[in-house]
Amino acid sequence: MKKNKEEQVILVKGKYVFTDFTDPKGGIIFDGAVAVCQEKILEVGDYSELKQKYPNALEEGSEKDLVMPGIIDAHSHGQGLSYVQRGFAYDYLENCLFDWKRSVGLPDELNARLMAYKHIRNGSTMLHVNHYVDFPQNYSFDRIKNLIKSYRDTGIRLTYSTGMKDRNRLTNDDETLYDRLPKDLQEFVSPIMFVDSESIQDYYEALFRELREIVHDDRSNIIMGPYWAHGLSDEFFERIRKLSEQYGGVPKHIHTLQTPYQKEVGLKKYGKSLLEHLDDVGMVDENLTLGHAVYLSEKDIDILARAKASITHHASCNLYMRNGIAPVYELIQKGVNVALGIDEKQLNDDEDVMQELKMIFGLHRMGSYDMENTPALTPAQVMSMGTVNAAKTLGMEDKVGALMPGKLADLVVMDLKWIEEEPWVAPDQDILNTVMHRVQGRFVKDVMIHGEMVMRDYEVLTIDVKELYREVRDYMKVHYTDGRTPEYEKYLRVKKYYQELVKDTVHASQEVYYKLNAR
Repeated sequence: MKKNKEEQVILVKGKYVFTDFTDPKGGIIFDGAVAVCQEKILEVGDYSELKQKYPNALEEGSEKDLVMPGIIDAHSHGQGLSYVQRGFAYDYLENCLFDWKRSVGLPDELNARLMAYKHIRNGSTMLHVNHYVDFPQNYSFDRIKNLIKSYRDTGIRLTYSTGMKDRNRLTNDDETLYDRLPKDLQEFVSPIMFVDSESIQDYYEALFRELREIVHDDRSNIIMGPYWAHGLSDEFFERIRKLSEQYGGVPKHIHTLQTPYQKEVGLKKYGKSLLEHLDDVGMVDENLTLGHAVYLSEKDIDILARAKASITHHASCNLYMRNGIAPVYELIQKGVNVALGIDEKQLNDDEDVMQELKMIFGLHRMGSYDMENTPALTPAQVMSMGTVNAAKTLGMEDKVGALMPGKLADLVVMDLKWIEEEPWVAPDQDILNTVMHRVQGRFVKDVMIHGEMVMRDYEVLTIDVKELYREVRDYMKVHYTDGRTPEYEKYLRVKKYYQELVKDTVHASQEVYYKLNAR
């Protein structure tokens, strides 16, 4: 027998229900609940009133729990096993891009399940996978569609973008490096560095159109992520700009100014920053998100603010990769949208989105030494980075990121005993401030995505974790040394020449926003 609407309602209750971290009134309901029907939120309000209205509703959560929007990781690359787990220490990105050539990753389906599991168990209901496709001939449309399906099967909400480059495909400045290499290494890197640009662009456009046509919906959102600001020709940028406009302003996500060496690329080639060049070619608008954006100038920040553009901030990743610290405080003061991104390089190496928000909260508590006129970022501002702000970068701000009627039901339930009873917290303390200081992903006990429970009582229901771990171990035991080939030795030789090139071009006088020590 078909259930009536009332029988299909689920009430998710909590001592505290955080609805919207951008709400100037606080966005918190005490002794509240979220009424969910199928995939959407019906109402949010007082639990006793909603219980009276929906007496036959199923119930999740309790009066000892906290309910909040699911966290969104707006920048990752879908590597289920981190590079550390695969045996590689982090260093400057420019060094790692060579070192990682020896790294062996998991098959697509295992990557998807492992990545989804790590996110769900820590309270993340949606992630953006910017999937780098080096050589299109290795990635058929069917292979990519199967990858997306693997994520969907776990229940997590996915945003997918393909990352491609038609120039500077090995380093920040391939042409200059090529001229410095001996003949045998030139022959080695030539097919890597120099490709048919038009064929790359054709593949990118065809793939994007097909994915939007076939798999794009609320569960697998397809956007554009053309990879590096210094890795695309102006012709490629123009095609992406036109595609975005044709599809109603599809988000454009691109790594930009991640390292000081990338900053030099723009100054050398264009006589201006890479962001200014993106602006020149029409890429900078409210649909643009910059990944990392560590080395922005004051002019760059003003450009982003005027365009109402965004960045994804990767606090732990930027520290591990020796990138530096992005000027997040200045960006927020100017009104730039800042979103959470983990980039598979989180502090605990486990995709703990809650800990990453806490890292951001602590890292950007300076701004200046003015004790009266430099307010620190608030817990609500930081939590917004992982919810509404992140949703905006993915073109999903009308659907997820807050617990409001009509939005999709993506939420997490957290056991407050770890936050309020270990062993005691002042009862008149601001609860969001307490959560910001004490939260960890392991406190999340239930996760709902698209109106369905995908984790209950700390157990992910959509993934056989023991079997997944067995498959991962079995695969890596056999394949993790596959990258130790004679070809890798050539990459190491090329790396030495590149390091010398960097020494000759990067200026030590580059200013930084944060002085790590005072004299």
